Amino acid sequence: MPPKLRSARLLSLLALVTLSPVLTAVAEKPAPTLSDIPYLGAERPETMDAWLPPESFARPIPAVLLIHGGGWEIGDKADGRERNIAATLSAHGYAVFSINYLLGHKTKDPQTGASKRVIAWPQNFYDCKSALRYLRANAGRYGIDPARIAVMGGSAGGHLALLVGVTAEADALNQHGLYTDQSNEVACIVDLYGIHDLRQFGRALFAGKTDGETEQNLTAASPVSYFETADVPPVLVIHGTADPTVPISVSRDLVARLQAGGHEVEYLEVKGAGHSFHLQPSQADLRPVVLEFLDIHLQTPGH
Repeated sequence: MPPKLRSARLLSLLALVTLSPVLTAVAEKPAPTLSDIPYLGAERPETMDAWLPPESFARPIPAVLLIHGGGWEIGDKADGRERNIAATLSAHGYAVFSINYLLGHKTKDPQTGASKRVIAWPQNFYDCKSALRYLRANAGRYGIDPARIAVMGGSAGGHLALLVGVTAEADALNQHGLYTDQSNEVACIVDLYGIHDLRQFGRALFAGKTDGETEQNLTAASPVSYFETADVPPVLVIHGTADPTVPISVSRDLVARLQAGGHEVEYLEVKGAGHSFHLQPSQADLRPVVLEFLDIHLQTPGH
């Protein structure tokens, strides 16, 4: 059973999905304003795309750091889901920065020919932190408000978005990467079917050289590890009831844990939706839900 939610908020979410007010249309094949920004430096191949809203939106504007999914081993900042999200949000006044980050991969041992997995943790997470701090360090360049930045992601990107959002005060994690003089805080988190406890999923993708190191990695990389001590920003969790990859029970447990800790969380289950959906799956239009959440917590004028 889904966790009990504040009834007024649940009704609000359901009404938004059902009524879906008129929204700004986006181009059939939207494209970012700026592509392949070397936010990690020229020596790194992973880059960032910026989707900036029209000049009619008064600067400085709120920003969303968008982290793609793909099981920590595949995926790209310009995948269909990410383009849909970025185009939607930028059309409504948000600057969206979609990033690539270090991915794990499989290789062959040159001597034995055996398959070997190259683990991206913790560099993948440090890249996401660097991206957040890059936005603050370059806020003037992009016309964004450094105090109004959200983080959002789907699947593996949802996991990383959660982890970025709940570790603003985790000094041991924040001393790595670039722009470490900048704040690690975010105003809110949008998690699409992400994972909060890697002890349930992803063990092989966070494995260390020993069992003990693996357990340390899983604990450090699990957002749930920080719920009791962190100042968790507001979280919006969205999950499909027919997800074959990350069971709906994962997000139900996430929401229950956040509520138990007294943290602000909104939750929406999309009946019949599977995995990897964007903001306009066939089952429901999620744009009003996400936009309302961002408008409230990024204090967009008029809300």
